[in-house]
Amino acid sequence: MSFSVTKPDPFNILASTKQVLEEAKLVSISQKAVQDNAARIGEYLKQHMDFPDYGHRLTGNFQKDLQLIFFESMMGFCFWSLPDKPKWRIEMPDGEKIDGWYGVAGSFKRAYDEGIPVSDANFFAKATRENVQNIFRSATDAEIPLLEERVAILNENARILKERFGGMAVNLLEAAERDVVKLFQLLVEYFPSYRDVALYNGREVVFLKIAHLLALDLEYRLTPQSQRPFLKNFDQLCVFADYKLPQLLRAFGVLEYEQPLADMVDSYTIIPKGSTQEVEIRSGTIWGVELLRQQLPEYSSVQVGHVIWLMSQDQGLQSSIKPYHRTYTTFY
Repeated sequence: MSFSVTKPDPFNILASTKQVLEEAKLVSISQKAVQDNAARIGEYLKQHMDFPDYGHRLTGNFQKDLQLIFFESMMGFCFWSLPDKPKWRIEMPDGEKIDGWYGVAGSFKRAYDEGIPVSDANFFAKATRENVQNIFRSATDAEIPLLEERVAILNENARILKERFGGMAVNLLEAAERDVVKLFQLLVEYFPSYRDVALYNGREVVFLKIAHLLALDLEYRLTPQSQRPFLKNFDQLCVFADYKLPQLLRAFGVLEYEQPLADMVDSYTIIPKGSTQEVEIRSGTIWGVELLRQQLPEYSSVQVGHVIWLMSQDQGLQSSIKPYHRTYTTFY
């Protein structure tokens, strides 16, 4: 099928993933399924366009909340467990139990309320495994996945924030002139954990999921609706190439897996980071949403992707769809 880039592509995400799908052997996109599902997703969009997370687990202090979001967003990866293993989940002081990204936000707010300086780059620059484990302490027998990698990322990014931007995320934002394109350029240039790039047939393929997560939180969680758009060029963002979107796109028939890949995903076989299988799944995710967006021109890629993610949280739907792929990675 034909993949036409019809919007600005400042990060080369659409162009680089387009090349993957033109050569892919394991993942394809059904144009018929795109057309069949566009109206359904459009109807859902009309009722669920709002991002409900403004102020969620924040303090109300702009600079502290900006710091919190900066450190939280870089932790937005790998929350899953295998079917026969316990899943990481935290308990809030009021007894609420939460996991996934909401568990990360809850972990930081719980720690902040306990007096742990989780908005301070000086703290994270020297944070130990025990410090970080305590922030994410679990209410189950499972600790948060990839804990050692989380410690290393927090240490490194806090040190870089101190060295380059005086330890303040607001300085990073001002250096980017609140422009999402410039912000991503600074993140990729200075912070290695944001360089979410893979190789496919010897060519670079760009995803940048964690950078997108930071931008989304700045736009919708930090900023009241009356002050949006907060980031310039926000509409140039793509979607998150993560776990849940490809699961839903596959359930819709938009993404189609060849049998060897379908068997790996459905049997919970670990798919290696940077492998052909993973790069094709993530590229298919980008373009599955992009082709749906092209059928719904009044909406942005972020809006379409967000609504598909909301649909993925529907427990009734979850019980009837096939698993998502499992990859150990700090990128999503």
